[in-house]
Amino acid sequence: MSAIIKLENVDLWYDKGKPTEVQALKNVSLEIEKGDYVAFFGPSGCGKTTILYALSGIDHLKNGNIFVNGTNIAGLSNTELAIFRQTNIGIIFQQFNILPSLTVLQNVALPMSFVGKNPEESEREARILLKRLNMDEYADRYQFELSGGQQQRVGIARALANNPQVIVADEPLGNLDSVNAKNVLEFLRELNEKDGKTIIMVTHEAWSLRDVKTIHYMKDGIVTGTKKQTSQHTKADAISAHLANELDPAKTEMALLKNELSARVLSNFLLRGYSMDEIRRFEFHLKERLKGKIKTDEFEEILDRPFKEGGVGLWKGKAKRLAQYVEGIVEKRHDIHAVYQIIEKYPELPIRDEVKQIRDWILLDYKGAVSHEQALSIDQAISDRMRNFISSGQFTQVLDMPERKHGVGLSFRTAERLSEKMETIMSGAETIAGPLASL
Repeated sequence: MSAIIKLENVDLWYDKGKPTEVQALKNVSLEIEKGDYVAFFGPSGCGKTTILYALSGIDHLKNGNIFVNGTNIAGLSNTELAIFRQTNIGIIFQQFNILPSLTVLQNVALPMSFVGKNPEESEREARILLKRLNMDEYADRYQFELSGGQQQRVGIARALANNPQVIVADEPLGNLDSVNAKNVLEFLRELNEKDGKTIIMVTHEAWSLRDVKTIHYMKDGIVTGTKKQTSQHTKADAISAHLANELDPAKTEMALLKNELSARVLSNFLLRGYSMDEIRRFEFHLKERLKGKIKTDEFEEILDRPFKEGGVGLWKGKAKRLAQYVEGIVEKRHDIHAVYQIIEKYPELPIRDEVKQIRDWILLDYKGAVSHEQALSIDQAISDRMRNFISSGQFTQVLDMPERKHGVGLSFRTAERLSEKMETIMSGAETIAGPLASL
């Protein structure tokens, strides 16, 4: 089968030549076959969304070429790219990006008007798309009248306007509950199997790879491996093999702490939905705060300051909340430093009180109820993680594992969020208290 997309030696930087410079993609070369169902899989900040935006023509390359249907989009102007995207690539965004001033029908019909279709034809085809997604009865509603799942279905219908051959989906399940997430996966599979669309999805959730045919694993802007799925080689096998390598403490634990749990990961975690420029600006100043080069009030002022004046441009309430959140991380890192000093001298000494404080902190924003048995399991997992008996990935697995198997029994997404929060205070602990492997 012929390649519909081809990347050749692609490099992409943000803020190149500035103090906040980040190389998001590093010499990426790969091909995507027509009719394939592809996923870029990896942790937050690894470059998977960047590669999606690059092959969609949203982000501009510094080096390399990207061919879509034989056209090298790296050489197109902004106007040419806009026209090219309208008919060749449909984009499903995590944040929905529905225009609030337009009805559902108008949002779906809008891309058709950009390619010269008359209003009657655009409206007729938009209604057909909405009906296919069981959204025709909501055609005259506005964004504020829709649930998250309904907004995502509108986003999918809009992506299908003008019948593009390629559909790209940027974390399409990120803002959905489990029921709507499964519905979206079912429809993506239908588009691939029945309509013959080439689907390209970005995800960090292994369970969402169930229907994917090709998985590209990413880390630190590099495609580290590719797995083709066949009837003999199941998706579970591919995922397990990848995770087995990632979760081997002897091989990768320190690399995870140094790379994945950096300010970049935390920035992507805290500013989901913001532009890449805003995230990178936030990341730069976050590093300064975590290193102690700027104080809390100065950090908050930078977050609130307009982007054009060198700040991040958040509104005041958001800036204050994020500054307080980061301060909590700084304080907890110092708490962990104190714990490390204890367990370095007395490895078997119980640290119940310290562990409980950390458990209370990571559960601070959790709205669900936690039973006494679950709290004990969380405490044991925190203690094991701090002593480096288990890795970050295994910590997530314990939180996600059913209670009948001696896990905590949380949903996978909740387990991931709590694990991310735990790792924000674990990262940097090595530089404060020495290598964890020595414990």
